[in-house]
Amino acid sequence: MKSLAAGTLTALAQPSVPIVQLVYLAFASPVALNSSTMDLVYDGVTYKGAYGLGSIGAVKDSPGEIKGLQFTMSGVSAAAISLALDGGDVWQGCPVTIRTAILDANYAVTEAPVEWTGRGDVMAVSEDGDTCTVTATAESTAVDLLRGSAMTYSDGDQQSLYPGDRAFEYVVDQANKPIVWPSKEYFQK
Repeated sequence: MKSLAAGTLTALAQPSVPIVQLVYLAFASPVALNSSTMDLVYDGVTYKGAYGLGSIGAVKDSPGEIKGLQFTMSGVSAAAISLALDGGDVWQGCPVTIRTAILDANYAVTEAPVEWTGRGDVMAVSEDGDTCTVTATAESTAVDLLRGSAMTYSDGDQQSLYPGDRAFEYVVDQANKPIVWPSKEYFQK
């Protein structure tokens, strides 16, 4: 069980606890936004207030199912849409971290555990003539757990990782050999 810092416990004891989302997009020039109207500093990073500029889909994790997230920005001017179209390849693979920040009475971040991590996936743009909506999806890093490894339990793979290690040297010789255990009478002597 995780213990909470003293400042967090004090903040949680207040009648009203402000909570905001911190979004960190690790581009070459990182973008840090939060879901409030003011700038917040956490871990040396200033998260700019971006309330109302966009939305983040709900994090819906469930056992056996790994879902991504959807980020939407509405009301983008048609002139600025070229930035989104040119940035599609920059978005793909971009590390994304979402934290839930607990604020104290002075609106300072007391604690901000990681809620979700992932990588940018695809970006779509739709327009109605005057304004545009940019929708970007991100894939959870938990997907990496489902990907298999190309490594096998063989001497060749072991030698590539640890040259000189003989742990798997006789694996091929031992494969498909019957193992004969003594009968229970042997142990009753």
